[in-house]
Amino acid sequence: MELKRILARDTRSATEKAMALYGPDVLIISNNRVEGQTELIVAMDVAETAPEEMFDMTSEAQSQASSPVTVAATGPRARISSTPSSVNNPFSDHLHQLLQPGSKMAQAEEAEPAAPISTEQLLTQGRDQVRSQEIVSLVREELAALRQEFRLSQQTASWQMNQYWPAHIQPLIQTMTEAGVPTALRALLQEGLREQPTLDRALDSIRAQLAHNLERPQEGFPNRGVHVMAGLSGSGKTLMVAKAAQQVAMHYGAEYVAVVSYHDMRAGAWSQTQMLCAQLGVDCFRASNPETLQLLLNELSSRRLVLIDTPGVQMTDRLAEIVQICPQAGLHAVVPADSSGVSLSRIMSKSKVQWQSLMISKLDESNSPWPLIQFLIADGAQCVVSAGGSSDRISDGLKSSGLQKLINIAIDNLHPISEAFEGSELEQGVKPATLDTQVNEVEAANEPITHDMGLSRPNWSLEIPQSELHG
Repeated sequence: MELKRILARDTRSATEKAMALYGPDVLIISNNRVEGQTELIVAMDVAETAPEEMFDMTSEAQSQASSPVTVAATGPRARISSTPSSVNNPFSDHLHQLLQPGSKMAQAEEAEPAAPISTEQLLTQGRDQVRSQEIVSLVREELAALRQEFRLSQQTASWQMNQYWPAHIQPLIQTMTEAGVPTALRALLQEGLREQPTLDRALDSIRAQLAHNLERPQEGFPNRGVHVMAGLSGSGKTLMVAKAAQQVAMHYGAEYVAVVSYHDMRAGAWSQTQMLCAQLGVDCFRASNPETLQLLLNELSSRRLVLIDTPGVQMTDRLAEIVQICPQAGLHAVVPADSSGVSLSRIMSKSKVQWQSLMISKLDESNSPWPLIQFLIADGAQCVVSAGGSSDRISDGLKSSGLQKLINIAIDNLHPISEAFEGSELEQGVKPATLDTQVNEVEAANEPITHDMGLSRPNWSLEIPQSELHG
């Protein structure tokens, strides 16, 4: 993705110019006024280079770079070869013939070590390019999801404004809006809040609705077989692998558990796996290709549990290779508790992978679990949540289910702001009547004043002149 700057006299002209230059799919990033003109920053896609083309370009660059060196190296030798012919010295000619094959061998020896280095650099560049393409694609999908959420909010704004909420429920409604609850989920949770007598009862109603909609069969993480954990980069896959290994090793013994790191070329990934497995006393292995993985699985067939950790880049391709080698392997998706809706859709729906279960990680770091809750209610109704992780300590192990913890985090996010609103209402209640807002005065004027005897009188006042009072 490449950013471009466009200047025009107004927004319409700038937009038309952007579409004319870069096509109708151009993405507008910002719109500002600069020196009386409209400045648009737009993003456009650049042509993706295939790995084979990159390899050809790299080979051509290396050949071009090596050609001057060859000329410079053969230049002096050419002058040396011309010297014996001018001098007509047989010994010099013979010595030159002996030195010429050696120089070719030296050039071959110098060229051989450079080949592995260039191949390794090419592989690194290929992985970085694939990773950058995935990031750009994820950003574009996130922007599209934001646009859809904005449109949905605009469509429901009039309905929200026409809704009448009691005074003790209004802080909760505003809190749900500020907490980033998706529009569809917010409309679902607001049903029945109007009838709740207190704010605590309203929160209990939301908790009950979440528990009812998230109810699903409970299945713990399996303790036998070959199981693969996959997810996006940074989702906590390696830590969840270590926790699952610790749980089985504690019950059956560390000698019955093995961990395999498959095709993870990130810097420090293998050392992290080694460090975690050393703490548990569990054997760990590394496989960089399907053939090595096949040999490892054959050797580890006697183990009770074999856990395979996968990279976040090219997740679907790596899982397809593992399933082809071991069709009975169980696939488990690892997602953080604060994952966005786009990330969840990419892993669970668009990947077309038959997941055995879903594992929720980083429960203690989550501040906004609402997108995950909405996905589990709407799209992931049949998804089985096998385990959850709420701490970075391996000794804590896996939780039987992270759904209850997820609900508690969601309700806790609604408490602080609601309590702040309650405090402001209490402070407003102890103020003198002269400081009441005009809205409260109008509401009070529409309510009859009832005495202890049960009689009511209208709200009217009679002004008597001071002269009549003293006269």
